[in-house]
Amino acid sequence: MSARPDQHAPLAMLGGVFDPLHRGHVEIARAALQLPAVEEVVWIPCRILPHQKHDPIAPPEARLEMVRKLCSSIDGFVHDEIEFDRQGPSWTIDTIRSMSAAHPGRPLLWLIGADNIAHIGSWKDAEELWQLAIPVVAHRPDSTPLMERSHLPYLDDERWEQVISWQLPRISENISSTRIKAMLAAGEPIDEWVPGPVLEAIQAGGWYCSGSP
Repeated sequence: MSARPDQHAPLAMLGGVFDPLHRGHVEIARAALQLPAVEEVVWIPCRILPHQKHDPIAPPEARLEMVRKLCSSIDGFVHDEIEFDRQGPSWTIDTIRSMSAAHPGRPLLWLIGADNIAHIGSWKDAEELWQLAIPVVAHRPDSTPLMERSHLPYLDDERWEQVISWQLPRISENISSTRIKAMLAAGEPIDEWVPGPVLEAIQAGGWYCSGSP
């Protein structure tokens, strides 16, 4: 059990569907642990997606269990079931409001992939959201968009400076959940891309083998 984190240290959070969880997610979280004063990364699996064309293939409890297994195996990773304790769609703003109330005075960092940049300004209650939490972007090797002021036009100069000061370095893992689901559906090995405890859960559950990516 790790020591209780500094109650004034930045709180880094990684939310997501994790369908399935993979090494790209892990690298983002590890990179966040290298940010100044960040002592842990809180993984927050999404129970019900607010808006997506297709539901996740793995059921909510299975995706939560993947996160539990990973966090129990790596120091500095913890998980929070806040979006499983709440009814209805898992809107990020609701999670951030709760986290802000529970951790007054702590800087809140919300880790996101570069593929979310284009839409970041249109998330539900985005102006309030990005005043409460700083979006911290991780870029994959094949991603080119960078965070620009135009993505968050309502932020004042001080808040924008905070945003650009907290970005992550480009990560090396070039993998996505979509690609892993395609590999599983095709019967290809995924050992290289999925942490051991998560791989065991995927193999035991068998959710992706007959599904389409």
